[in-house]
Amino acid sequence: MGTATSPRRSRGPEQTRRAITEALLDLLRETGRAPTAAVIATRAGVSRRSVFVHFSDLEELYAEAGRAQAERLLGTVETIDPGLPLAERVGRFVDQLERLYETMTPVRRVGLAASWSPVVSGLIDDADAWLLGMAGEVFAAEFAGRDPDLPHIVDAAVSWGAWYQLRRLGADERRRCFREMLHRLLAN
Repeated sequence: MGTATSPRRSRGPEQTRRAITEALLDLLRETGRAPTAAVIATRAGVSRRSVFVHFSDLEELYAEAGRAQAERLLGTVETIDPGLPLAERVGRFVDQLERLYETMTPVRRVGLAASWSPVVSGLIDDADAWLLGMAGEVFAAEFAGRDPDLPHIVDAAVSWGAWYQLRRLGADERRRCFREMLHRLLAN
């Protein structure tokens, strides 16, 4: 008679790493706090020791979670044709920011609380730079030949922090505010 294998023994190393990473991201989204290694292990169905077999420390786990979160975010991004009329680009860009910010908010809030970590701080900086780059691609025509600080002004106006501040509004009102800010900043 065969014996049943435990779920933790039937996973390969990459599957176990992924389970631990996903457990961390799920816990960040659900609780809004950084969980302990023991809590992450329980959620992933592994031992606490296994967390540190697959990751040298929590910083390495945070880095892996940041990469997984970036993959998740990239999966929601649609290319916006920079040749479209400004109003259409603004609308699509704002809708895209809404999806991105909704996806990243639970993890980012915890990340900001843990920004003492060089890894977490770097991940936040990378995300901000990526969002600035996205705006630069979509609004390259509006940025060309204008104040060189305009991309940074636009970035600040529609940053995650601005979006988070406007969360007290409904989603439609928040998107309207972002569209209005962008139109005022980008119109010639």
